[in-house]
Amino acid sequence: MIKKLILISLIFLFIGGIASAQEISPKLGVSPHTFELEVERGKVLKDKIKVLNQSEVAIPIAVKITDFTAEEETGQMILDEASQDPSFAPRFWIKTENPNFILDPGEVEEVNFSIEIPENAEPGGHYATVLFEPQLPSYYFKEEGIKTIPVIGVIFLFSVEVEGLTKPEEPFTIVEFNIPENLHLRRLENLVAGTFGLFSEVRAAEKEIFSIVETGHLPFTLRIKNSDIYHIKPEGKLVILANNGKTVGETEIQKTTILPGKIRQFPVEFKPELPEKLEKYLPAAISNFISQNLLWGKYQAQLTLAVENSIIKKNIGFWVFPWKFGLSTVLIFALLLFLVLKYGKRIKKAFWVLFRIKNSA
Repeated sequence: MIKKLILISLIFLFIGGIASAQEISPKLGVSPHTFELEVERGKVLKDKIKVLNQSEVAIPIAVKITDFTAEEETGQMILDEASQDPSFAPRFWIKTENPNFILDPGEVEEVNFSIEIPENAEPGGHYATVLFEPQLPSYYFKEEGIKTIPVIGVIFLFSVEVEGLTKPEEPFTIVEFNIPENLHLRRLENLVAGTFGLFSEVRAAEKEIFSIVETGHLPFTLRIKNSDIYHIKPEGKLVILANNGKTVGETEIQKTTILPGKIRQFPVEFKPELPEKLEKYLPAAISNFISQNLLWGKYQAQLTLAVENSIIKKNIGFWVFPWKFGLSTVLIFALLLFLVLKYGKRIKKAFWVLFRIKNSA
């Protein structure tokens, strides 16, 4: 059987968009959006899902249950019905009582379902989604329009626990943590490396010492791999320290799900914060400019990630050298110094005259 793959968003709300040619805009809501269940073999569970019609027309609904996995790096959901083995494919575990129904405008339908975990269910993580698909007739659409219908889903994250199963001591690893290449001042790094006799043959570990960037606004590349057979949700923080050990600022790393065996990119952005009064009274463009050029010198990025009782830390050093701002500052200072040295007496005399006129008045 050919493997069927359909990409949908990890937030599991709407799949696809509504075509502009449609005459109606069907909207559905579900509660809850996610069931995260730790289960044992042979167990039976029952619960319900509430489905709300938020549009102005009655909508026939068909329920479809399918497995899913996720893309590497992005974590984007992929619907997958390749496996026909009930011990592994959780779509066979879920049964709904009313798989077809009609929702009037504003109506809420309670969809009862049961879950039966097979006695031979494979230990580890298993993932399925219950999709609620509007069954709209053709007269709801314009003839020339693209008939794209929004579908809403509820996800099921199963963790099949088996007695005696040993979990790995480190359920995840940091595959990559660094500053993106395009932000490095490579010419300056090579110059510094050359000064120390390293040249272009410097090892990666030594290059890290001479990582030089231009701005304090830094996106870090962070990629994490799940080495467990269960899904994990790493969370933590990135702390930026000055050379004297003082904390410059920190960024929270939000809890994000990674499926077993997958690598996931985490967006990590750092921006130095200005005092509240400056943020409040300065124009956004000026405060942003100051923030970009606030950091000078050597810094250290300390990353801390945790999954349950497992904690991993990693540090990288870097230098911040906003040379454009520094060069413009030097030029302005040099110009002022030149004016003072050449026209200092005239400027002093002019100020003296203005001062006397003001006092006499």
